[in-house]
Amino acid sequence: MFKIKPLSGLIALAITMGTMASVSYADEQPKALSTADLLDKLSSPNSTKPKPSFDAKEFADTGHQNPSAIEAGPFFIYPTLDIALGRDSNVARTNSREISSAATLLSPSIVADLLNNGDRYVLGYKGKFLRYANSKDNNTDSNELQFQAENTYSARLNTQVLGNILYAEDANGTTDSGSSTPDRYRSLSLKGLLGYGAAEATGRIELETGIQNKRYLNNQSVTRFFDQDSLSAAARFFYRITPRTRLLFEARVQNFDYVVNPDLQNNKEYRFYTGAAWDASDYFSGTVKVGVLNKNYDTGPKDDITKFSYEALLHFTPLSYSSIELSALRTPSEATGSGNFLLDDLFNLQWNHAWNNYLSTRSYLNYVQSDYSGITRSDDTYATGLAVDYKLSRWLKAGVELRYEKRNSNITIQDYHRNIFMVNLSGSL
Repeated sequence: MFKIKPLSGLIALAITMGTMASVSYADEQPKALSTADLLDKLSSPNSTKPKPSFDAKEFADTGHQNPSAIEAGPFFIYPTLDIALGRDSNVARTNSREISSAATLLSPSIVADLLNNGDRYVLGYKGKFLRYANSKDNNTDSNELQFQAENTYSARLNTQVLGNILYAEDANGTTDSGSSTPDRYRSLSLKGLLGYGAAEATGRIELETGIQNKRYLNNQSVTRFFDQDSLSAAARFFYRITPRTRLLFEARVQNFDYVVNPDLQNNKEYRFYTGAAWDASDYFSGTVKVGVLNKNYDTGPKDDITKFSYEALLHFTPLSYSSIELSALRTPSEATGSGNFLLDDLFNLQWNHAWNNYLSTRSYLNYVQSDYSGITRSDDTYATGLAVDYKLSRWLKAGVELRYEKRNSNITIQDYHRNIFMVNLSGSL
């Protein structure tokens, strides 16, 4: 199956996963996420903050169908190809005059993994090419290149670097741009994390910084207002209170600079959290943070906000072949044509279960509540689905997925519902 991130250009193929669902199979249990990774795994369906649509390192760790690597000198190379066929009952997510169409998604990928004396370097490419038989104007493409490096300098000091180049499209109905065709964009991002503190130490410090550049490439009469640069920084302190539990304290800031109307749109977001991170056993791990967020516009008439905020990711593995993941997040999102910004509350529940060595299922339930600032609009978006995967061999899987998606808004024209059915085949070496 596929990992789809909102607004990654293949959002129209949320067909294959829930809005926040992880790439994982019931027999390939996902790993618990670090605090630093939490926001990259939880994202708003309305957000203009582009995020990587796949994790090259995670792919190299789990692969697809336990593939055999191609050994090229010190590199281990993993190529895969995913093909999905199905039907989407509402391609453009409209309230009326719905377009129903057969859909085909082709997703080639290749990851090169290099381990060197405890350091790791991963380079990955993933393409996603979606085609609708009855609605060619809604076809979307995505090409993504990602580099990740993890370096350990001593028992106390380590760094992580993530670089990402993404050419993708916002599918119709996923933003408020009103464009008649998907909005194409290019996103460049670079993030670095420095950690100081041994695994068994009482205290650990993490410092993180990131930069992102996003530019739209078509429908410029509208999308030029969304072009932005952002710079982020974060600091975290972990204090061990038991062998497997740490208190955490975190401060984050992100600055948004817009190309058009900077005096009206430029703003900063501040977040301050306290909470805990734990790996209490082989069965239960997680991170929970509560605090306050502030969105502050540099100038202009737009209202600032200060709100209670939370971020949580809980992972249960009651059986070696079964896992449950619960995530929750409150976050502001930049506007995409309506209002000043959105305040989103997101919740996701996913259950992965392997019934035997060949048959596994994934079920998920997502809910997003979005309040628009500056206009009287509030949306409730629901998505639920069930996927069944069957391992035909070590390197080949087949599966089916059913998905239902619905949005209720106090502005009736924004309501929609959508049914999706997909059959997929995923192969590797």
